[in-house]
Amino acid sequence: MKTQKTILSPSEFAWFQLGEKSLYDWQIEGLEAVGLQEQGGPPVAIAAANGSGKTAKLIALLILWFLSKFPRGQVVVTSGSFRQIEKQLWPALRVHQRKFPAWTFLQTEIKTPEGGFAIGFSTDDPGRAEGWHPKIGPTEDPVFIIADEAKTVPDGVFEAFDRCTRLFQLWVSSPGKPWGQFYEAFHAMRKFFWTRKVRSEECPHIDPAKRARDLEKYGPDHPLYRSMHDAEFTEDAERLVLSPDRLTKALEGQPQPETNGEVVAFCDFAAGRDENVLAIRRGNTVRIKKAWTEKDTMQAAREFVHLCKEEGLHASQVWGDADGLGTAMIDAMAEMDFPINRFHGGTPSTEPDEYQNLIGEVWFVGCREIERGRINLGVLDPESFKQLTTRKSEWSENGKLRVESKDKMRAEGRHSPDRGDAILGAIVCGARLTGVVSADEVAASEIGESPFGGGHVGGW
Repeated sequence: MKTQKTILSPSEFAWFQLGEKSLYDWQIEGLEAVGLQEQGGPPVAIAAANGSGKTAKLIALLILWFLSKFPRGQVVVTSGSFRQIEKQLWPALRVHQRKFPAWTFLQTEIKTPEGGFAIGFSTDDPGRAEGWHPKIGPTEDPVFIIADEAKTVPDGVFEAFDRCTRLFQLWVSSPGKPWGQFYEAFHAMRKFFWTRKVRSEECPHIDPAKRARDLEKYGPDHPLYRSMHDAEFTEDAERLVLSPDRLTKALEGQPQPETNGEVVAFCDFAAGRDENVLAIRRGNTVRIKKAWTEKDTMQAAREFVHLCKEEGLHASQVWGDADGLGTAMIDAMAEMDFPINRFHGGTPSTEPDEYQNLIGEVWFVGCREIERGRINLGVLDPESFKQLTTRKSEWSENGKLRVESKDKMRAEGRHSPDRGDAILGAIVCGARLTGVVSADEVAASEIGESPFGGGHVGGW
């Protein structure tokens, strides 16, 4: 049975043929903007808040409309994540499978009796994105190219698509890194696109309470909040994890010191050119015990043990950077009968949907605690102030937040943030990473009491 060709516009098709009668205004606008490309309209780029319905209520509907209008047409969909194609887009297409009994729905492919198809794949190989052209003519078997979660698609793939002969083009994603083809569609290349930013407020199904929670959790300037709810990219000038102005404001309004809570220390180790740093948090109060240079690693290890014991710390209360030189330093401390906890900044975050790795989580969470007035830093020395306010955030290729590397900072003439790492490590390590309930967590809870709360916690 052949496909019955539609003459409806994309939003009319969604309403009358698919029964989608609760589309939002921005979804209708996006559908129609793609449809206008048949009459020479520009390609479409939409940056939408997380959970807005861009895959199920925009991309899926457009694929079905296109194949109904052009039964011999070719739809090519890519994403930086195969899971996005397999687990999000194709299930949204199969919701309407019964309406197209003549079509064949496969795992990540749809075929029409006339030879048209939609195919989804994830690739970082530009070669797989090349060679898509009409075989008969642009009105018989046109090409529709779609990038879902376009922020995760490498530039090489976009460049390969530019060599294809397509009639329709759609880039859709939540915002992310401030560079790349998707970003440029809203900036340097904007005159060539129809663009739309979709805030979470434009999506009634997104619970306002979630927006309020995320605002409380991250703050309005946090890159994740700006991406998830404001549909805004993080510009280069805004990429500082903690800006000088925000830190100054936090220091002016910092809370009264309270030292009766959880006790956590963090050791940041150096190799002569940088500083060894020991920072200690008692309750909400964080101080640098000592920052010094020492080329002899054994002497430095002995000094760390001496300082920790001088402060009455147990090894279970102390964390140390175990990457690189840190492994040998921690081993040496263990041989001195002081086996501290090992912190590996490159390991996965405890919030893997948000942060690329653990050191990124420490910086973003720790800086947020400072900004929110939950940490007393006392009179912060100029070097610590500088280090806390010169590290930038980055977006990984899979759209997760991270902080730039120390090597990159050195290459640009900025100091290694050893004091910053130690201060923020002391803030975030402890109960938050171990999952143990501390007295601090109890005090911050709505109940305010727990038989499991303790003044301090042990290690992993």
